[in-house]
Order: sequence, then structure tokens, then C-alpha cells
Amino acid sequence: MSLIVAASGQPVHAAQRHFAVDSPDVTSVPRQIVHRADDADVLLTHFRQVGTDSYHFAVRWPQTHALFRPVRGRQNPMLIAETIRQAGTALAHAAYHAPLDNQFLLWDLHYEVPDHPVVAALGAPATAAVHAREIKMRGKRLAVIRVEVELYCEGILVGRGGAAANCVSPAAYRRLRPGRADSVQIEVPSPVPHGLTGAEPGDVMLAASGRPGTLLLRADPAHPVIFDSQSDHVPGRGILEAMRQAAQLATGFEHALAPYVSAEFSKYVELDRPCYLTARQLMPQDPESTHPVPHGQIPVAVTLTQDEETVARGLLRIQDAEPEFPHRPAPPR
Repeated sequence: MSLIVAASGQPVHAAQRHFAVDSPDVTSVPRQIVHRADDADVLLTHFRQVGTDSYHFAVRWPQTHALFRPVRGRQNPMLIAETIRQAGTALAHAAYHAPLDNQFLLWDLHYEVPDHPVVAALGAPATAAVHAREIKMRGKRLAVIRVEVELYCEGILVGRGGAAANCVSPAAYRRLRPGRADSVQIEVPSPVPHGLTGAEPGDVMLAASGRPGTLLLRADPAHPVIFDSQSDHVPGRGILEAMRQAAQLATGFEHALAPYVSAEFSKYVELDRPCYLTARQLMPQDPESTHPVPHGQIPVAVTLTQDEETVARGLLRIQDAEPEFPHRPAPPR
């Protein structure tokens, strides 16, 4: 029997990661507790507690996600980011009793795919080991949650990462954002050519800015996936996708994956004011290049500014996607 290590640091036998969904200690994951409007966008199905602040989740990635689509036959690693976000949100509601009307303010999110050919050949993850590494309560209410997540396919680690968020009540949210309407009417600028970003035409998050070396964030409040749960500011998943698109554009790859993302969010990104992105490839001597970069991956630093202030920044690694059908030598004549 194989042995793995869960996010809690405790060894877990492979057979223990699978559980009967009709067991009394198993909790289902409806779309409401992960703040999704469409059941097809829910990436988790059930979870159970396995230790103090440690949980196992059953993972279900769709064959084709509405936003994070496969790239030349390979799963889009951005699904890891969304899986991490959903795991944290589900635990906040179902395990730590945050009311469903609470808002989550994402502060940071990171993930990486192990650089190993075995991982590249595997399919979507089936299970996740999740540890709530930091839980802060304000009285009886959840105030802060930080999770660390490991994703497994066939007993092999295929992704890891984590995220942290504040949890605020509707009243606290209104105090944080006084005068902000639930929806904002804006004029959405024309996108850059979608082939430069690796996105479908309706999903492009970038526009020309008129400033050298700078892009304009293009956030459409009518987008059915990015803005399916709130629309008074740009949500984290939209910012992450904009970072990925800007990083891919900076590398010039037509088909690319982002096997590593580390992002920080310092302010709300408002819809009714321009937000600018810069993306630059990093050199080994750059201060941000502190970790060894796997062969074939290009580190890119992305910064978002609004009203002359940094509102988010990210470090991504971009790699050219493998061909959908690998080259095979011609048969002998």
C-alpha cells in the first residue's frame, strides 16, 4: 500500500483517501458554499474531517471548464487555483460556520505543479488533502482562514498550493465599501487579439492601454463565470486570469500553461476606474528570481496598478504547452 503525506504533515495511506459519499461523516459540497452560480463550475463534491483542521475532499474537474479550458489536450493548471479557493470557502461555511451571506476578501493565493514527467502524463486530480493552517475567530464568527492544499491523482501528488482570505459580514462589507452599488455599469474596451492570450474571444481580460509596455485590465461584469457571484469589483479569479493572460502575452507563446502562480492582492480592483498591467520576463539576476526555475518554464512578474497604487502583483511561470498529439517517428519503409 502506497504512502503519501497530507497537507497536515501526517502520512495518509492511499486507500484512506477514498470514502463512501453516503457515510454519515461525509459532507456534500453544493454550489452555494463555494459561491458558484452553476453546478458545472463546482470542482468539489464531498469532504470529511480526518484530523484537527484537516480534511479530505473528493475532486471533480470537468472535461472542459467554462473559463479554464484544456490547453492542447492538457488540463489547465488554473483549475488548481479555483480548487483551492473553493476548498477554503467550503470549509469556512460548512466546518467553521461562516454564514452564507458573508464575503471573502482574498489576500494571497499560490499553487504549483510538480515538475515531473509522470505528473504531466496523469489526468485530473481525484482527491485533495486540505489543512486549515490558520483559523482566526472574532467572537463566534470566522474572521480569517488560510488553507494549504495538496491534490492527488492515482496516489501521486499532482499539485499543491494555498490561499488566505478574510471573512466579513454584509454589514462589515458595507462599511468597507460605502456607497458602492451591487452592480456597476461600465464601458468595456475592445480586447487585444485573443490568440495572444490563450483565451477564448469572450474571455479576454486585456485591452490596449495607449501606454508603452502597459496593458489595460478588461473586466466585463456580464461575464457569466468571472462575475457569477458579485460584481462591485473585479474578483480574484478574474485578476488571476488577467495575470495569466498578460504573462503568456509577454512570453509570446501561442499555447501555454502556467504551472506556477503566486499572487498577492492588496486592494480592491474597482470596475469604474482604469487598472493597468505590466508583465516582464525575469532574468536570473532579478530579485524576484529567488527559486530555481524548472527547465522550459519562463518566470514573469505581473503588476496591477490603479490610481497610481499597486493593487495586486504576481509571479508566474509560463511554459509552452506540449503538442496534443506527440510526434511519432515515421514507420520504416
